[in-house]
Amino acid sequence: MACDLHCHSCYSFDGKPTLTEICSGAASRRVDIVATTDHCDMTLGPEGISSYLNNEAQRRSEYEALMKRGFGISELLYGIEVGNPIDMPVETEAFLRKREFDFVIGSIHFLPDGADIYKLPYASEEEVDAMFRQYFASMLDLARMGGFDSLAHLDYPLRVLRGKVREASVLQYRDLIEPILEETAHRQIALEINTRGTYDWQKRVGPEKWAVKRFRELGGKYVTIGSDAHTASLLGEGFDQAVALLSACGYDAYTIYRERKPVRIALRDDKEEMIAHVG
Repeated sequence: MACDLHCHSCYSFDGKPTLTEICSGAASRRVDIVATTDHCDMTLGPEGISSYLNNEAQRRSEYEALMKRGFGISELLYGIEVGNPIDMPVETEAFLRKREFDFVIGSIHFLPDGADIYKLPYASEEEVDAMFRQYFASMLDLARMGGFDSLAHLDYPLRVLRGKVREASVLQYRDLIEPILEETAHRQIALEINTRGTYDWQKRVGPEKWAVKRFRELGGKYVTIGSDAHTASLLGEGFDQAVALLSACGYDAYTIYRERKPVRIALRDDKEEMIAHVG
């Protein structure tokens, strides 16, 4: 049973498909359940919260129309990716309190000084190292803040570091990542298995096996799977690799969320089961 809990529609500043196209694309790619998680970065720039709010009414309207007439897959979940909530914690709390989402992703796209990780020059190894240290410090702050369901793309910066790093790995920052995994597990937040790397230069899902295995050792119960697709043609991409990774790390199920409540999906059959959630 393939469930993709991370994708972006035209209601994200960098997305392309309508929600209708996402559903038809998912059906053609045999993805059973999709959560649309459009960007809402908690920043004041043109691609920040104002960009999301400008499109929110239309997004909600299209979603509700699909709910009435059907959408061609088993389930369409209404999600959101809240980026850099640590920079606007009060506003983030108010934003989420006033809305009813099925699923909320927490992520970091910007460094503490506001620099966009995607747009830095990375002219030297020292600049790459400084970025990673700031990024993982922000990820730890994000995990400590909580208020979301799944911690997204732990190794996100690798996407823009082709040719800038020797290998597609963040193992050298294990001492910085360990506290993030521990805090995420302690708060019963899910760790996202992001399959973007399977169709990018990394050629694998993320995070790496050692991180997923360590998360489980630390008591991490919940994991989600998401393609981070920005086009309908990539929905569910890399799902089999994600399942193989989770199995290798000792998981027998992954998680989806309905109305912010976790639901267990077995890796090897179509069973699902409501599971208790604390925290």
